[in-house]
Amino acid sequence: MKLVPISGDLCRFAVRLPDLDAPIRRIFPLQRLLEAINTRQMALVSPQHWDDPREDPAALCMLDGSQHAPGKSQQPLAAYLAPAWAQCWSMNPGSDTLLRAYSRVDLDPQTRRNSDRSSEGVTVTTTVRRLLAAAEQWHAVGADGHVVAGRVEYLDDKEIWQRMVDACNGEHGPRFFCTVQGRAESLLWKRNYFAHEQEVRLLLIGRSWLQDRPSPKVRLVNIDPNAVFTSISFDPRLQPFELNERITEFRAAGYTGEIVRDPSYQKVLSLLVMMRTWPDP
Repeated sequence: MKLVPISGDLCRFAVRLPDLDAPIRRIFPLQRLLEAINTRQMALVSPQHWDDPREDPAALCMLDGSQHAPGKSQQPLAAYLAPAWAQCWSMNPGSDTLLRAYSRVDLDPQTRRNSDRSSEGVTVTTTVRRLLAAAEQWHAVGADGHVVAGRVEYLDDKEIWQRMVDACNGEHGPRFFCTVQGRAESLLWKRNYFAHEQEVRLLLIGRSWLQDRPSPKVRLVNIDPNAVFTSISFDPRLQPFELNERITEFRAAGYTGEIVRDPSYQKVLSLLVMMRTWPDP
């Protein structure tokens, strides 16, 4: 694909995602997902506000031309970077590690209710194709951002920095990051430390921005939850009566899609067929 300048016509595309219909998942905070269904809006957040301080590695680089470019003093690569907002999804089919990282359930010993609803999560599934279809509508209403869905590459720290060096010394110089592809790639390189997440990122890259003004922390985009989400699943550690309450709550909010019951924490009794006699205990 030809490099598209940030200031060019709006575009949307996928990176390293050959199957646009493969399921991807995200664990939303319970209350935030309810708000998204009620308001029909979804939030994308600036990577600078995520927990990992290296989510936008290009923003942490300084260009140093003292050895080969006389008169070029140190300059932050951040000066070439358009603001971006992202939402993280995963190709991981589900794991206890991710569940416990993004959803907390603490059952009260008396009521058996979750006493930490504010930290409870809900697993949502969709596909990249559905996300890009929603993005088409964002462009239709005059949005000012390019949309990229991309699979994260997990790399050693040295490899990430080497890619930065190679790009800045390549054909386009630092202005490689002034293209949609360049800015997207700079947000799709991540440390091996997080490889278990198998992350897919939905990126909104600002088409026009003023360097002397801070960009907003959050960008809201309009969605039809019943068209974008293929299913939702509540935390499997909830008791059945509270799970039924969650289902009623989401139906009342307007969600009409599939609700899948997650059996991960159900006891399973197995009947073992014996082919010979055995001693009593």
